[in-house]
Amino acid sequence: MFRQCTKLLVLCVFILNIAACGKSLDSQMSQGFSEADTIFNSKPKDSTASSEHLQFYLPNGYKVKTSSDETNIILSKGKGIYSIFINPNESQDSQRFYNAMNKNLKDDIIKEQTYKKNGRFGFASVLKKDNENYEVIASTGGVKVTGLANNNDISKTISELMTIALSVQVKNK
Repeated sequence: MFRQCTKLLVLCVFILNIAACGKSLDSQMSQGFSEADTIFNSKPKDSTASSEHLQFYLPNGYKVKTSSDETNIILSKGKGIYSIFINPNESQDSQRFYNAMNKNLKDDIIKEQTYKKNGRFGFASVLKKDNENYEVIASTGGVKVTGLANNNDISKTISELMTIALSVQVKNK
């Protein structure tokens, strides 16, 4: 009986240690928002990808999957699907995407942060999708990038999507 209790205790301690090693959701979001703030306040990365109408930076592992028109691009990274949506009629200080999200998805928002610099507006948000996934949105002006992330990838996804959003440029026609 003592051995069984000891084994059970060791197993419980092991499980608690493993659980403690992963970052909490709040910690992941805070780190991601902090990184997004740094990215937003820095110079956009040089373009590494393009469509017929846009050019933008893609972090390692991201690929252009499709470009349905001049305002929508679907990206992939591993099994993940991400989308870039651009409204070329919006200015850099536009809050249209932010206001629409807060109006239509208010109950799903877990945490969000806004950014302002030199007449530009941006935001990053994490929304609840299901038990295992969260929707991450990063936006600046008339550009919005969205994708799904699990708890362990939220920080990285926030920073990658903000990097993409900040780099998007409309090609001259």
